[in-house]
Amino acid sequence: MRCEQVKSLMNEYIEGSLSEALRERVQAHLAACVACQREHQFVRALWRGLSEMPEAPPPADLHARIMTHVRANTRLREASPRFALWRWAGAAAAAAGLFLMGFFAAQSDGVQATFGLGGGRTAAVETPTPVQAGVFIEYRVVEQGVRLPVLEARMNRTANAELRYAPDAQKPPTLVWQGTLQPGKTVEIPLQALLQASNERALTLWWSVDGQRRVLFVPAGYPPAKLASVRLQAKLGDALRQLASIYQTPIEWQPHGEEPLVVLDVQDATLEDALRQLLQGSAYTLQRHGETLRVVLN
Repeated sequence: MRCEQVKSLMNEYIEGSLSEALRERVQAHLAACVACQREHQFVRALWRGLSEMPEAPPPADLHARIMTHVRANTRLREASPRFALWRWAGAAAAAAGLFLMGFFAAQSDGVQATFGLGGGRTAAVETPTPVQAGVFIEYRVVEQGVRLPVLEARMNRTANAELRYAPDAQKPPTLVWQGTLQPGKTVEIPLQALLQASNERALTLWWSVDGQRRVLFVPAGYPPAKLASVRLQAKLGDALRQLASIYQTPIEWQPHGEEPLVVLDVQDATLEDALRQLLQGSAYTLQRHGETLRVVLN
């Protein structure tokens, strides 16, 4: 069994859902392959982190959303006589669907399904359409003011997407999540387990939609810095990761071609001012995308 095959079966192996024959083959490979042993340890740490994530409470407006959907469905059915016999069934089905959505969001094991480990299952939260498409980093505040990062992805069309984690620039990124984005729906991927496993102040993630890739630098969630003094000389990607870590603010980057070497020397500067100075003379420009700053080609 080759490394690629073992990595593709790693989640099922940890979950214990492999057949006895496959489990023994994976176990034999792990006993002899140091690289796959490290991969196994990393994925197990992700699973442990996910199991320790705090339970997410159901949305505060869940009841209002259910009743709004039921009333809208009822009016629609009443306006069409041929559907009169199905009026109650349609409203009840809509209410049940929204209730199950809220129930799933409140379950701790729903986090694993959202994350997509162990079978590519995803949880889609219904949102109004059309939506502001893209990938967003949100921070959920829990007990004692702790901020937990969550990646939110939504599109106005069906698209294949994947998320990879790059712990080392010299190694290919590790697949974290893979699935299909549906129009008008939001996929949420919690990132706290990755941060706990890596012990980094800022993660380097590769986000891909239909083959188009971009890099997300996601800070751990410490209180963001409004001003900072920074002096650095590095390739653009490493410089952006350092700024995301220093300011504890997400940065999105659309790489293209060879990374330029950049220099920055600022005193008591905001992140936007630091980024604009960093990008002077390069082929990149700065945009704001929600709470995330985007570095894109001119």
